[in-house]
Amino acid sequence: MLGVTAYAVLVFIMNIVIGIVLLLGVIQQAKSSFGISSVVSWVFFVVSLAFFVSGGFVNFYSKLGLSISPVAYLVIAIYSMLAASDISKLNIRKAMRKAILFSIIMIAFLIIDLIWVKDAAFVALFSIGWAYVITLIFGIKNRNIE
Repeated sequence: MLGVTAYAVLVFIMNIVIGIVLLLGVIQQAKSSFGISSVVSWVFFVVSLAFFVSGGFVNFYSKLGLSISPVAYLVIAIYSMLAASDISKLNIRKAMRKAILFSIIMIAFLIIDLIWVKDAAFVALFSIGWAYVITLIFGIKNRNIE
């Protein structure tokens, strides 16, 4: 249980950091913010993967769910790389549409966790869930920008 608790506290802090960087990338439509988000996501992916391997995948998934698992950080890292690529090519419309898709996927992870692990989903909900909702709002608002 100590591994799960320590991971949950670490992830709460990590999610706040990555949420802020993701949100800055979407609001500013800046390639550098998405580059930082990508690097941070890959680091968090490695850290979370190490925790999951050391404590057993089944134990962690059954207690914490998908939204703070290595799967979530992998999705964030891939999205950050794709968004940075689109923004560097000045395809803002395409990047914002990917932001909508990304937000829907991550919000679906949160909903699955609320049903599956119940109280443990609040860690992700309060630490990074707000960033997904704001990303969805900005993605919808800016989806037709040239």
